[in-house]
Amino acid sequence: MATLTSPGPLVTTWFIAALTTLMPLCLEAADPIEYTVRFPQARNHYADVEIVLPTGCRDTIELTMATWTPGSYLIREYARHIEGLEASTADMKRQLAIEKRNKHVWEVKTQGLETIRLKYRLYCREMSVRTNWVDQEFAILNGAPTFLTLRGAEDRPHRICLKLPPSWKRSICALELLPGDDPHAYVAKNFDELVDSPILAGNPTVFPFRAGEREHWLVNQGGDGLWDGAVAAQAAAKVVAEHQRMWGSVPYPRYVFLNLVTESRGGLEHDNSTVLMTSRWNYGRRKDYLDWLALVSHEFFHTWNVRRLRPRELVEYDYAREVYFPTLWIAEGITSYYQDLALVRAGVCSQKEYFERLSRIIESVRKTPGRLVQSLRDSSHDTWIKFYRPDENSGNARMSYYTKGAAVAFLLDARIRQLTDGEKSLDDLMRALYQQHAGERGYSSQEFRELASQVAGADLNEWFQQHVDLPGMLDFSPALKWWGLEFRPEKKGRGDTGQTAAKSSPWFGVSTRARDGQLLVSRVVRDSPAYRGGVNVDDEIVAWDGFRVRAENWRERLKRYKPGDTKEVLVVRRGKVMKFDVTLAETPRTSWQLQPIPKAVSKQEQRRLKWLNPTAQDADAESDS
Repeated sequence: MATLTSPGPLVTTWFIAALTTLMPLCLEAADPIEYTVRFPQARNHYADVEIVLPTGCRDTIELTMATWTPGSYLIREYARHIEGLEASTADMKRQLAIEKRNKHVWEVKTQGLETIRLKYRLYCREMSVRTNWVDQEFAILNGAPTFLTLRGAEDRPHRICLKLPPSWKRSICALELLPGDDPHAYVAKNFDELVDSPILAGNPTVFPFRAGEREHWLVNQGGDGLWDGAVAAQAAAKVVAEHQRMWGSVPYPRYVFLNLVTESRGGLEHDNSTVLMTSRWNYGRRKDYLDWLALVSHEFFHTWNVRRLRPRELVEYDYAREVYFPTLWIAEGITSYYQDLALVRAGVCSQKEYFERLSRIIESVRKTPGRLVQSLRDSSHDTWIKFYRPDENSGNARMSYYTKGAAVAFLLDARIRQLTDGEKSLDDLMRALYQQHAGERGYSSQEFRELASQVAGADLNEWFQQHVDLPGMLDFSPALKWWGLEFRPEKKGRGDTGQTAAKSSPWFGVSTRARDGQLLVSRVVRDSPAYRGGVNVDDEIVAWDGFRVRAENWRERLKRYKPGDTKEVLVVRRGKVMKFDVTLAETPRTSWQLQPIPKAVSKQEQRRLKWLNPTAQDADAESDS
């Protein structure tokens, strides 16, 4: 047993001095940042934010604002919506000097004060899942574009108190309520949780349901009389239960679906909630309603994949700058694959409807010329500069990590099943990835591939190089053969004529728009007759083969020709008349509709059943045991 000795007077004096120096910082770390949000001019789209900010008695502090929202990979410069930022003493008797250092950082001369007060006004008129909207009916506030914070104090608690207009009765948020009687006061354990917790205030309708021994809320804002929220909640509950079954865990205490029934569309994932936007007219149309359920499914799947199971580069968010990583196709593409697969597994859509939805993904990949230009890996990496900034050439040069990622996930699922004779699947890979890499560890591209090879019992590196690292065509035949599927023979095609025509119909290769009687080119397909002939976007098409054409008759005129014909096209480009000789081609295939092979063998049917209805297989296994 060791004998303790006195540290001596010098060491003791140093320790006391150091402790005294650190005491303000220790106290500072425990003090929360407190926000109060008011809506005095809601009809003009404004929210007023006031912050009581402990400074740790420093002379100068820096305030920061996020420049992007996790899950939406584009720098959006949220500080542009701030008006009239002011700093003062806590009692508001004296103004403090404040200076903006760059696009998202402000410096405040706090003069050693323990606490200061900040005020600013936010303009909130962007109806999207990542930004803010305020009007006289409701407010949806996202953390990143709303709240300033103190640099270096991101780990301390952040409290929010909403002061609602008299006509608003409710606020909904996944954050914990503060102790007390205020139903609109919440606390986030740190800035990350604050950014991750959108707030809806107004008079929404709540439809609660339970799944996996957890409470879930479907919260509808709008859509009264047009949406049956109770029925929608029942369908959502089935989808939720299917994802819980697939992952084998329920990692959240409560989950909230903030469903804004507006004319916007989109979804954004969070740890314990999601923001959804959909048209108020979608409920009554089967296809549109399934699109909404797929959106519910997609965002809820993110509860595991990308929120708790993250690419290593996203384990800690840097809200000030872009974070590049090559695995977004795993986070979004695999999620897009499961969003529809969960619908048929949950029994909310038929197999026929599922194959139609899967066909749309395959069609999108096959009809996008950019599939031959941009790899899935590069598409993931360049999302910050390309995906959210589409232009007229995007389809020619880019490939979506959502659609191709979903298609590759479909092929990977089939490949794992083939190599293991149906014993393992993509389900097993994702569960193993979650068990081994969720939380602070994260995963790299190589770790994902190594684990996939381990689950498949074979080296898949070459497979990933072909499907992920290189651009090119995808071969669907092995997957279709495994599951007993085929593409329905295409008897008809749809070319530039705008209506169903024989497959030998002529193809020009442009999309057009009409403006003030002009026929304008809006898109030129790579390697199409128009592309090779020199036709450009924004050209006005004036004549075909010496005869005047207009927006209402040019497609009908095109039908008079046949593939192989060379015709003169007269266009106007920037005020100058130009002529081009264009050789028409045969309309390319535009439809890849999946269907079961009519004479599929029983083994293929069994595989398909195990894929689309694994719970039935589990039940059969239990009854046999």
